[in-house]
Amino acid sequence: RGSLRQVQLALEGLIILSADLEAISDALFDQSVPEQWSRRAYPSLKPLRAWFEDLVARTAFFQEWVQHGSPAIFWISGFFFPQGFLTATLQNYARRRGLPIDSLAFDNLYLPDDAGHPRPTSPPATGAYIRGLFLEGARWDGPAGCLADPRPKELFAPLPVIHMQPQQDRVLPTVGMYRCPVYKILSRRGVLSTTGHSTNFVLWLDVPTDINTRHRGSLVSETNLQVQICDCEYWAKAGVAAFCALRY
Repeated sequence: RGSLRQVQLALEGLIILSADLEAISDALFDQSVPEQWSRRAYPSLKPLRAWFEDLVARTAFFQEWVQHGSPAIFWISGFFFPQGFLTATLQNYARRRGLPIDSLAFDNLYLPDDAGHPRPTSPPATGAYIRGLFLEGARWDGPAGCLADPRPKELFAPLPVIHMQPQQDRVLPTVGMYRCPVYKILSRRGVLSTTGHSTNFVLWLDVPTDINTRHRGSLVSETNLQVQICDCEYWAKAGVAAFCALRY
């Protein structure tokens, strides 16, 4: 708000139009987010109008949370640091059960998204429901409960509500799963922050598939142990990934 007021005063000739104010003015004219704003904000590739609408939606989400308590379904895309929310979910489960958090991992349960199965109106007994993820390179086949090829001219497809269910000493799936990376934005790249987390990568999701799977060695971002993980080469070659936010 302050920078907008300064730009307005500069355009009226009441104050000097500095280089920073000129950069903000040019960005607003081009319908892009000024760098002075994006440096202090969450990662986003949206143009100015979509970025502002997204900012308002995020603010409304947290305002609703503060005023009316925890929502039944958490909008994972609305978090500045979604990894922190997921870790907090594991911590709450660990404290409630008296378990070491290092022994916990998420099991991903995909809720039916057809008209006969309305969305939950209350939180689960354990874990959390999340929404707001989009697939690129594939779509979610609700009736079959697994991944499917995208429809013609379909660039992105929403994932259904996911139950992030903590489990102790979770046994890794041995068949019928694709290890889907989840990113904040479409660029699929990031840098390690001071917390040790990527600025873009969020987590791995196990997404059911009916295409033949194989086993591969684990990656550092998945586990520190050297284990064999079930994956699907077909979806990996298609570059299938999930994202918290799109370009619009």
